[in-house]
Amino acid sequence: MPADTVALEIRHAVAGRARLRPKTAMGPAAFKALGDRIAAMPNIRRVVMRPNTTSIILEFAGQPEPIFEQIEAQGIARLRPAPPPPPVGQIAQLGLLRADMVLKDRTANTLDLNSAVSLLLLGAAAIQAGRGQIAGPATTLLMSALNMLDRDRKK
Repeated sequence: MPADTVALEIRHAVAGRARLRPKTAMGPAAFKALGDRIAAMPNIRRVVMRPNTTSIILEFAGQPEPIFEQIEAQGIARLRPAPPPPPVGQIAQLGLLRADMVLKDRTANTLDLNSAVSLLLLGAAAIQAGRGQIAGPATTLLMSALNMLDRDRKK
């Protein structure tokens, strides 16, 4: 296989359809040329090139494995499975960190995510107390808010 053969990730593959994506950036001409080479292969019904997402969608008869083998055998590309997505907990943690940074940035470091949630809980506790729900939701919300504020103070 030539050294300049492009590496493609298999993002999705089922009988009759597959979506591939180059692992590295490609210029528009090289991207189109890659699609044309794949479209010229036997058993390929249709190739849809999506430059905005750099996706190559293949439609074919049968299972994807023989098509992938042909692509590699003809030296068109090296195919690799896409890396697994990160754990959901890691994504959530990153999202919370980003939200905290944005909130600090927009409030000139006067408010962080923990303080904002504490204020919301205090407000909800006040609303519940005003409705006469002191023993239930108001107390729980107030204790949660005070616990969060106390945790900030201990840092």
